[in-house]
Amino acid sequence: MRIYLSPSNQVHNSYVLGATTEKAQMEGVAARIKVILDAEYNCETVMATLSLVELAARAQEAKDGGCNVYLAIHSNSGDGKAAGAMAFYTPAYALSKTLATNIVKELNIVCPIANTRATPVQDGMAQFGGSGMGEIREPANLGLISVLAETNFHDNPQTAQWIIGNKDTIARAYTHALADTFGIARKPTLSAAQQWVIDQGIFAAPVDWNATVTYNILAWTLMKARGKI
Repeated sequence: MRIYLSPSNQVHNSYVLGATTEKAQMEGVAARIKVILDAEYNCETVMATLSLVELAARAQEAKDGGCNVYLAIHSNSGDGKAAGAMAFYTPAYALSKTLATNIVKELNIVCPIANTRATPVQDGMAQFGGSGMGEIREPANLGLISVLAETNFHDNPQTAQWIIGNKDTIARAYTHALADTFGIARKPTLSAAQQWVIDQGIFAAPVDWNATVTYNILAWTLMKARGKI
């Protein structure tokens, strides 16, 4: 599983407070998603080349990078009072709608501001008179499972402040949705002793900790370090 992360490039979408933009905030969220997935889950991630503005170019970069999933990460705007996550999917792939649904669920769980969206999960190809959203259409045309997520509203002071101050929590919600949708397993957690052995350069991670020889070497090394041998 290889996931392409495409944060919004909309530098002119200013937040109602905080002297920041959709581009800056969503790049921050995407960077955190990548760190979590790379460190904790058995999958690979590719961050969009941020200088790429054309949506077709990002879709092609994802395809060329061997990605299976294209996740566009945005924030929303409305009447200044709306709140809640939204996500758009392609009907070409059933897992696209599943991912969109899971993203909305996870983001709304962690946001303390009440959701006001009646239909938060929508067909992205039904937008713009049926021509579809670019970040849904272009990746899907290349065979990728595409979703465009609107994290929350940046023109509502409450939700804008929440986005700015909770990017770690938001990133964790996205990773939960991705893992649940695609069944991505977590990497094994090492014990302090196991991590110590790797830090000493005795083994190169990953290590088969179930192997008898590994445990024997680990036991011998720790006893040697403690002066027992």
